[in-house]
Amino acid sequence: MPTETELKLHLEPEVVSQFKQHPLLQTATHTTAPQHLYNTYFDTVNHTLLQQGIGLRIRRMGEQRIQTIKSAGAGLGGLHQRQEWETLVSGDSPEYSQFPPEALPTWCHDENNLQQIVPLFVTDFTRMTWHLILEEGSEIEIALDQGEVKTPAACLPLCEVELELKSGSPTKLYQIALKLQKALPLRIENKSKAALGYALHQPQPPQFHKAGTLNLTPEMNAEQAFVAIIWHCIGHWQANEEIVLHSDAPEGIHQMRVALRRLRSGLNLYQSLIPKESYTKLHHQLKWLTTILGTARDWDIFTQHLAEIQRYADDSLSDLSKTIAELRRNTYVNVRHILDSSEYSRLLLTLGKWLTQRRWRKNMEMRALQSLEQPVSHFANQILPARYQKLCQQGEQLSKLNAKQRHSLRICVKKMAYATRFFSNLYPPATTLAFTKILSQLQEQLGILNDARTVTTLFNQIHPTTASSTRQLLKKYFKQHQDENLNQLAKIWQNFLEQPPFWNLTTE
Repeated sequence: MPTETELKLHLEPEVVSQFKQHPLLQTATHTTAPQHLYNTYFDTVNHTLLQQGIGLRIRRMGEQRIQTIKSAGAGLGGLHQRQEWETLVSGDSPEYSQFPPEALPTWCHDENNLQQIVPLFVTDFTRMTWHLILEEGSEIEIALDQGEVKTPAACLPLCEVELELKSGSPTKLYQIALKLQKALPLRIENKSKAALGYALHQPQPPQFHKAGTLNLTPEMNAEQAFVAIIWHCIGHWQANEEIVLHSDAPEGIHQMRVALRRLRSGLNLYQSLIPKESYTKLHHQLKWLTTILGTARDWDIFTQHLAEIQRYADDSLSDLSKTIAELRRNTYVNVRHILDSSEYSRLLLTLGKWLTQRRWRKNMEMRALQSLEQPVSHFANQILPARYQKLCQQGEQLSKLNAKQRHSLRICVKKMAYATRFFSNLYPPATTLAFTKILSQLQEQLGILNDARTVTTLFNQIHPTTASSTRQLLKKYFKQHQDENLNQLAKIWQNFLEQPPFWNLTTE
């Protein structure tokens, strides 16, 4: 039961010849001539196997037929890791008896279910490969695939580079990808060929994705938990790429920005163990990307509130509405341009390399290394009380805080909320749910109050003059809700102070 580890990169067809001449490929110990690969993928029309986390295909190479089952696996930072089983077959239909029992989900044990499995789509491409043996002995196969993904009704061009790890560390895949990308406009491809085929067979509008559950376990040490946290945030981030690239739905931008804020919060959370000096450049790049997304998110907020005001205002806001729509559209174009750039993929590749290489360990003293190896529960029991104390101090005299100070409190609440959700699986759910719920309520209420500050700032960018009937209308709109929101915030804050910290409940 081998595990396939590969990095996928999209390549524009017009630079294929340039790719083939890259100096790195000239060092290959072995090169194969172009080979035609014709792959038929099987599932039910409702994608039952996909829902079971299984991919089933038959590859035709000349007269040979190879059937393969792959597990769902992970696709983060372009890196795909899956278990796979391969067997020779005599024809173009699956022979399920050839697979070991553990390769097939329970659903496949029923012969009636197997009858529902049919060919869904085809990948038809030509592959060239280069086999590299690196100085320290790692082996990597580089494949160039050019062709099509096809269903009876649609077709999608395919041009991608796959770096498959034959032996060694996944870090080497990132290093090779970064070397290639210095000369070529390579972009990370997180969708497998199968995923492209499924999307072509049954097109669906892009969906936004929330963070989901992070499954830390008490057996992990602090460093293992850190790596899991950052990969989880990257997964949340990249899960929203499609909706940001192909939809104007505001939730996509919002979730991608949340993912980046969670990631940066995770880095900050571990600053006592993993100093910022070990990722200074990454820190600046992540902050830059978060700011770009934040600008787009701010115009979304303005758009949403303006639509609410227009419900009871006259047509005097129509010109402002058109201006806001144009500015929002421009920020989305800018975001998409960045996500489609080599620089963006380079950021993800560099982050993946940093995580797999654990670069922060370089030049660490023994005592610091030992701190990384402490149980994650010990680290959580240190960091959560510290965050809690800082939050309580920030919220003292809540009723006297101005808008800027409330914004600082909001950031503090978010950091507490992210830390709580990162480590919540280490504690009994009954003790964490109430605490997490109150933090969510605080976030929401402070967010509503901060919207007035955001909208006012953006309006000042468009119309800096003070005498404006529209300005007065906006001020009146937010003032109508402010007192009620402040009263609600005070109640939630009091509930928060009365809620016993869950880490105390489990350590007493």
